[in-house]
Amino acid sequence: MPHMFDFPEHSTWHVNGRQGTRFPAGTAVQVERVVDARVIGGRSTLKITEMTVEGTALRLHQKPASAGQYLIVVEQAPRAVRETPAGTMRFLRAEGGALEADRLERANAFAGLDSLIFTAASYAATIAQVESEGPRAFAKSAGIRLEFVPLNDPGHVHVGDTLHVRVLGNGAAVPHIGIDAAAVLDTAATPLATLARLSCTADANGVVHVPLTEAGPWMLRSAYASKNRGGAANEWDVSRTTYVFNVGAAHEKKTTECPCSSTSFYSA
Repeated sequence: MPHMFDFPEHSTWHVNGRQGTRFPAGTAVQVERVVDARVIGGRSTLKITEMTVEGTALRLHQKPASAGQYLIVVEQAPRAVRETPAGTMRFLRAEGGALEADRLERANAFAGLDSLIFTAASYAATIAQVESEGPRAFAKSAGIRLEFVPLNDPGHVHVGDTLHVRVLGNGAAVPHIGIDAAAVLDTAATPLATLARLSCTADANGVVHVPLTEAGPWMLRSAYASKNRGGAANEWDVSRTTYVFNVGAAHEKKTTECPCSSTSFYSA
């Protein structure tokens, strides 16, 4: 899972990617598991080809062409897993899909099945900024199976703001899907302390409204299960996706003509 960062123009990015359920800690994604890694800008898209494993992180290297905002997207190779219905529910709950597991239970979706074969696909995205100006990329769709597409700019959010996000599945809005949102404090004094954790449900248009109560890095997670088109009754697809962005400190109340300080970004 990439972390959000900002860079001066003409510098090379070094982006850490990890997998796990305790953001931002985790283990390195292996290079051979990455089937797609892209940098999507307001005017162009670049494929990331330089990547290595360093310690507990997959390290991606890229030099952006110009100032602006960029969407970084990573896709892991899907894998087929045979599991019991109960085991599938546990998997979903561990991967940010607790509300999706609840939906499947209410629908009795696995009735009569002793085991499932589900193909698990995993995606991760984050927003990066080069300098403070340039074209914006936050509203771009990456075209992946399950993704978050913000309706307002996550590069300009502060404590007290609300991030409005549409959840897309295969390019179409996913109504009533559940998401997890978490903010963490990653410091030497209080490592991996969770400051806020929310469960939200999208409306009929697939839009989720996330109140931002803490400064620092936030991660959105969701999972969605659907029957494999043309497959057997026990063949399902499970998509998991994450989105990392940074929340700046609360806007200062103006007592003079001096402007407020700029947003700081989380850097791995």
